[in-house]
Amino acid sequence: MKIYLVAFGKLKAPGIRETVDYYVRNTKVFCPIEEVELKALPVPDKSAATRLLIQEKEGAILTGKLSGILSSRGVFYLLDERGKASPTLDWAASLRSLEESSIPEVAFCIGSSLGFSASIKKKARGLFSLGPQTLSHEIARLVTAEQIFRSLSVLRGHPYHHEGA
Repeated sequence: MKIYLVAFGKLKAPGIRETVDYYVRNTKVFCPIEEVELKALPVPDKSAATRLLIQEKEGAILTGKLSGILSSRGVFYLLDERGKASPTLDWAASLRSLEESSIPEVAFCIGSSLGFSASIKKKARGLFSLGPQTLSHEIARLVTAEQIFRSLSVLRGHPYHHEGA
């Protein structure tokens, strides 16, 4: 199974690029993983109409990118504050289930500051939450990269994760 970490926005905060690279590099020991950066659209005002319009346009950008990287059997999940917050062992169980179902690719998608439209949420296999707080896209990408590595380390018997110890 190949994993894609798809995110709107570049990593700019000091140290985050290096840390995400660290987890991506370590994950490659367990399975192929690739980061895909998408350009977030400018937000000229904070009106609800503008928000919906930009969410729909970014949804089309994401859908176009996913159609180019996922096969017909590939799936994608969205990171969303209204998604299911899960402990690491549940992330690991989800990845195990995808592997056992012979899913060839899975993409974990992080939206721009406006989040995802309702229409793209309906197309996703599911929604994951990193917790009740709002995180910058940079921190969300870092945490997602680390959780992917941690979950795969659990599945592969690597000693990185020490739950219950």
